[in-house]
Amino acid sequence: MQVQRSTNEAQKFLLLSIISVGFVIVLATLLGKEAAKTVTDFTYIPVTGMLVVLSIVISLRFRRSGNHGKAWLFFLGTTISWFIAETLWTVYELVYDVNPFPSLADIFFIIGYPLIFCFLMYYLKPVRKAASRNIVIGSILVSIAILIPSIYMTYNFDPKVSLFENILATSYPVADSIILIPALVGVFLFFKGEVNLTWSLICLGIILQSVGDTSFQFATFTNTYYTGHPSDIVFLWSYLLFSFGVYDHIKIFKKTKLPYNSKKGFETSLDL
Repeated sequence: MQVQRSTNEAQKFLLLSIISVGFVIVLATLLGKEAAKTVTDFTYIPVTGMLVVLSIVISLRFRRSGNHGKAWLFFLGTTISWFIAETLWTVYELVYDVNPFPSLADIFFIIGYPLIFCFLMYYLKPVRKAASRNIVIGSILVSIAILIPSIYMTYNFDPKVSLFENILATSYPVADSIILIPALVGVFLFFKGEVNLTWSLICLGIILQSVGDTSFQFATFTNTYYTGHPSDIVFLWSYLLFSFGVYDHIKIFKKTKLPYNSKKGFETSLDL
């Protein structure tokens, strides 16, 4: 009963956080693009910083043990890389007053994709037998369908950016389409009861990342992007989902005595 109450409170706080972040960014936008830029940049830092802290905690708990220990190390690498990227973006905009796209921040954004892909593969490994062929094929088809608008914009649109910026902006949705496949598999398994809230929140966060990147690509091509754009709200929501997913896993880990195997580590269904 106490665990359920704690989970319900966390879910309410997640909903409140999502609403609050969206409201703050929208309010700042109403005050002007400069206000939106400042508020949004400063919102990214604590949001991604908290995600890094939570990722460190869960990584230390698993001590590199088993598939999930390795998975969380890759996830930690992702959060650190994206935290550095968001910090660099803020520095470029607020300190040097230059356009942060393209910039060094993009390198750290891109580094995060192969890392989170490795996280997804290691995390799915213990339940891979539950992922039927139909689930995998369905996930691939959905990922391709989501990617089509980005590819269409790349080749049939008249982007108001250079060729390099075109390729760079398009690389994000392409990378998303790759990590989206295991994420969608995770969502399907969640509805089958194979994985828990932790996994579902992280997968939903990845889906929001994909939506945000496609929106960012369109806004970049039409020269309508500014920090505080609706795509930024989507990115911030994805970070919040990541954070609450990790937090939920930490709570499960604390309340459960997991048997440890020197070769496999903490390998139980509760890890999922």
